[in-house]
Amino acid sequence: MRKIIFFTIIFLLCIFLLLITSKKSNLLPVFDEEYDYYDMYILDLSKENINTKNILNYFDNMKIIEMYPYINPIYKNVIKLSNYKFNVVLSNKKNISLFLNEYLKKLEENSLKEEIIKYSINGIKINKIKVYASKKNINNLINNYKIILNK
Repeated sequence: MRKIIFFTIIFLLCIFLLLITSKKSNLLPVFDEEYDYYDMYILDLSKENINTKNILNYFDNMKIIEMYPYINPIYKNVIKLSNYKFNVVLSNKKNISLFLNEYLKKLEENSLKEEIIKYSINGIKINKIKVYASKKNINNLINNYKIILNK
C-alpha cells in the first residue's frame, strides 16, 4: 500500500513539474531588446536646421502628427499658427504642402510679401515636431543629429 501511495505522489509531482516547465517556455520577457515598438514622440528641432524644404530627409520613414513652426517674433501676433496638425490620411509630403500654403496665405493676408518670397525659397523653420515612429528610428535621429527628445 505504501508503494502505491509513494508512486502516485511521485507521478503527480512529475506531472506538476512538466506543466510548470512547459508554461515557462511559452513566456516572453516584458522588455525584449530586439522588439522595436512604436510610440508618439515630441522632438525639439531648434538646434538643427530643419525646415519645410528638407524635413522629409529626416522624417520620411515616420508618420508626422503635428508640427510647431518657428514664427518671427515681429509678426507673431499677426500669424497665429503656433502648431499645425497633420491629416493622418494624407502623406507627409501632401501635409507639408498644405501647411506651407496655409502659412504663406496668412503672410499674404497681412501684406508680408517679402517674407513670402523668403519662405518660398528657404522653407519655414520647424522648432518642434510630433511623430509616430519606432524607438529605433528615434534613437537613430538623436544619435546622428542635434535633435532632443521631449518625451
